[in-house]
Amino acid sequence: MLLGRKERWMSDRSFMHPKLREVMDMMLRTNFSELQEGKYSLQGNDVYYTIMTLETRDRKNTKAEKHEQYIDIHYLLEGTETIGYACDNGMNGVVESNLDSDYVLYENVQGEQFTTLTPGMYVVLYPSDIHRPGLTGSSAEPISQHIRKVVFKVKKEIVQ
Repeated sequence: MLLGRKERWMSDRSFMHPKLREVMDMMLRTNFSELQEGKYSLQGNDVYYTIMTLETRDRKNTKAEKHEQYIDIHYLLEGTETIGYACDNGMNGVVESNLDSDYVLYENVQGEQFTTLTPGMYVVLYPSDIHRPGLTGSSAEPISQHIRKVVFKVKKEIVQ
């Protein structure tokens, strides 16, 4: 997992794989406020993104996920979102899996940690990263809030 801020991108970009750098450059220069929700293709099924709005959820009611074929880049546009993450250690119980749709779902995740995103922050999640996006904060009584975000999908083969 890689966590960053739009404001730091120009100093951090040299450490990124050239294909991911290209996607991130495009992501950070796009005015998403002019675009509607939905899926947008950049390179067919190799690189695409989805603009979405949602209400954050309590982590107890949200399954964690992992993708074998794609790298995810979550970029928060509005609101505050907490994301759970952990490196897949092979010891987590799978509750659902669909390889054609490229997801594996988990109920409980060993060693899961949480980070909070604010607008302008992004997180890059690799195929070894289990993640639980779209969560409310960690207060005793979590309050759901409206968020708007973009999730980029980059086929892992194009960065290998």
